[in-house]
Amino acid sequence: MKNSTKQENSRLDHLKKEYDILVIGGGITGANVLWDATLRGYNCLLVEKNDYASGTSQATSKLIHGGLRYLKNFELGLVRESLSERRYLAKITPHAVRPMGFIIPIRSLFQRIQLLLGMELYNLLSFDRNKEIDPDVQLPKYRWNSAAETIYKVMGLGRKSLKGSFQYYDYANPNPEKHTTEFIISAKEKGAHAFNYLSVSALKKQNSGGYTVGLTDEITGKKYLVSAKVVVNSAGPWADLIEAMAGISAEKKLVRSKGIHAVVRNICGNECVVLSKRDGSHLFVIPWRGKTIIGTTDTAYEDDPDKFKVKQSELVDLIDEVNFSFGFAKLTLKDVDYYYGGLRPLVEDPGSTEGTYSASRKSEIFHYEKEGFPGFFSALGGKYTTSRAVAESLVNAIDTYTKGKLVSCVTKFTPLLGGRYQNLKELVTEIQFKFPHVPGNKIDTLVRRYGSLTWKILSLKGLDTYRIPNGEQYFEDEVEYIVLNEDIHHLTDFYFRRSGVGTVGKLETSERTRLDKKIAKLLGWSAERLKEESKKVDERYQWFVD
Repeated sequence: MKNSTKQENSRLDHLKKEYDILVIGGGITGANVLWDATLRGYNCLLVEKNDYASGTSQATSKLIHGGLRYLKNFELGLVRESLSERRYLAKITPHAVRPMGFIIPIRSLFQRIQLLLGMELYNLLSFDRNKEIDPDVQLPKYRWNSAAETIYKVMGLGRKSLKGSFQYYDYANPNPEKHTTEFIISAKEKGAHAFNYLSVSALKKQNSGGYTVGLTDEITGKKYLVSAKVVVNSAGPWADLIEAMAGISAEKKLVRSKGIHAVVRNICGNECVVLSKRDGSHLFVIPWRGKTIIGTTDTAYEDDPDKFKVKQSELVDLIDEVNFSFGFAKLTLKDVDYYYGGLRPLVEDPGSTEGTYSASRKSEIFHYEKEGFPGFFSALGGKYTTSRAVAESLVNAIDTYTKGKLVSCVTKFTPLLGGRYQNLKELVTEIQFKFPHVPGNKIDTLVRRYGSLTWKILSLKGLDTYRIPNGEQYFEDEVEYIVLNEDIHHLTDFYFRRSGVGTVGKLETSERTRLDKKIAKLLGWSAERLKEESKKVDERYQWFVD
């Protein structure tokens, strides 16, 4: 990049020549592997060719859930694991989750009996859901809503043959992109190295053991060589391409499933509504930051993952499904304030004839030692909620390979940077005492966004504010903290994958200009660089017209 800054030109000056573990991919799986391995004492490097959480991890329904629908396939182990991991995430990152009710409309006696059994089983499998959890994020038991209660809670729901609804509880994860990055930044605080916009250009096994890896800085174009005793391939939809680069012929095939979501005007109440689509799959209508998220789709994707795009026709189909199932919504393309999509990396079951929607979300960990690549691990499949457990299993395998013994995993109870508190109310009280001149609504807002990181943010003493389309306020000191501490290299990093400022729709021109100039000043950008960066943000609101 011709307009790269002095900071960008020197950002890799401390890159080491040798590492114990090289993690490829900065999504939620790679982030958790980096966090776990660093806490166990490994010298680690994570590289991501784009921005952290810019692939599958930004394309979720913004939920941390047990996977109620997997009970239908009798995947009890997966559901129990998901429910356990849901609790661990609430324990180590309580600021990143919010209890949310999920309403499933019931239209027949058979459906009510069937789902009652499912609710009881789900409740049984989550018996310890509130153990050692901050009271602010504890989850209640499911309940039955009468038809009248259901209509009151979900005004737009079709009333024909409506018997009532079951309401159960999981977590919303308002900003999974930032949540993912927090694992990486927390690992960096413990001594790990991690770089976004650093791609793998070559990968070769060394005769003496370990791997030589060629890296390219996507910002400056500079080339680097590092060696690693162990390589972890957590590149998600790109995982098979990394394996091919190393010369590995994998036995199991990676299948890519495409999912898209749209952020639209508020069409629901305070609970998420689970609707049945015409093909029998499910659709979520999710309340989110004063807006509504609709999604997701689930279709096979066979093209190059680098060519992924969300098409206008797909958005139209999604809107049509919502209008069909949620009669009063009457959505059009003009209601789409933002959209996003991504690819789920699924492991193909050779004997299965089912589509991607019914495919298992179980994770699989491969060590290609028998294929002649000792120390090369791949993590495939899985889902956001269970990524911590996947990382634990993978680092256990690395321990066995490198040390011949297991080192205790501590990620179940070691909080991330923002999760270092026991009780939200106590944290707010302590911060109010330390910063008596800061308005209470600002403290409350920051604590719910950043948890214990609020201490560091408020020490910056920013005075300005920025208002975004859904009415939320962002504060100068939080903007400064994010820009200077969370590996921001492009405006799109800030708007769409750290702050969440841009994911509710376009900002008003005056607010956008002020905010852009603030970020440009912090990062030392020229007027020409700022113009380039601003253009990329504008392009993100345009979908592909097919």
